[in-house]
Amino acid sequence: MQQKYYKKLHSTEELMAFFEASLKYIRSDQIKVRGKFQQFLRENKRFWVSLGHVYGKKGSISKAYFAFICEQLCINNLEEYDEITKIMLEYALEPSIYCRENALKALYAFGNIDAVVEVFIKLSRNNIIHHRKLVTDGLLEFKGDSVALAESLYDHFDKFNPEYQVAIIDFFRFSGERLKNKLIKLLKQRATDKDIVCALLRYYRKYPVQKYKDTILSYLTIPNDEEWECVSSAALALGKYPGEDTIHALKSALTSKYWYVRLNAARSIAQLGVEEDKLMDILQGQDLYAKEQLIYHITNRKEKRIQNV
Repeated sequence: MQQKYYKKLHSTEELMAFFEASLKYIRSDQIKVRGKFQQFLRENKRFWVSLGHVYGKKGSISKAYFAFICEQLCINNLEEYDEITKIMLEYALEPSIYCRENALKALYAFGNIDAVVEVFIKLSRNNIIHHRKLVTDGLLEFKGDSVALAESLYDHFDKFNPEYQVAIIDFFRFSGERLKNKLIKLLKQRATDKDIVCALLRYYRKYPVQKYKDTILSYLTIPNDEEWECVSSAALALGKYPGEDTIHALKSALTSKYWYVRLNAARSIAQLGVEEDKLMDILQGQDLYAKEQLIYHITNRKEKRIQNV
């Protein structure tokens, strides 16, 4: 493709038309057709770099659309870090959430681990916050080696602000249990942000490690009322950690003044399959709410057992 034709793509309307025409090739049933089109794009990479700089001087909507094109057409070879990658890193720092999200999606599609780690370090340093769920969902779409990505994000964890740390822990939780023997270090740091603690407790609920039970139990007895969310998350996580000490702690949590703490404690007691004779002090006690919650979840447990028979 000659340079004069690429200059036409300086117009957003022309770029849109080019993309619409491209769909025929990138969605082709024939592997050979798709391969030739990708080869065509990458052989003309210098023009796309030039376009990236042109759109970088336009408004946020135009930049967002160019980032979308780069992601959809997958301009880069997988795991490549080049000028287009650097342009997407710049776009990701834009105030516009649309531009930032599309630039991040392009970086995920490029599959380069260093670029993804770099972009979240830059966002953190510039105090630019992106929605947690968008970050987690985006990381799960990473086209490169997701195992190596998780390890690299963990290695640079202290360089991210708390918002990104929570999103990244959620990514760890959805992508597997490989880091279960490393993340406990964060959970043992009592000064850790409470949102991070809750994310870690959700992780250890999904991937229980019995030898870490004492650490999780310690969060059920936090004296600081401002951290009731951590207590609630710990109560729910302990449903995967059987033991007399767990049952005793959960029974105490049933009397908490916080509704979610009591609810999750009752859920975990039912999940652990604690027999009713061990719960008589609650079932015959004066705390009506604790009694009602316990009866409700024990009844649900019985009904599920009957259905499974």
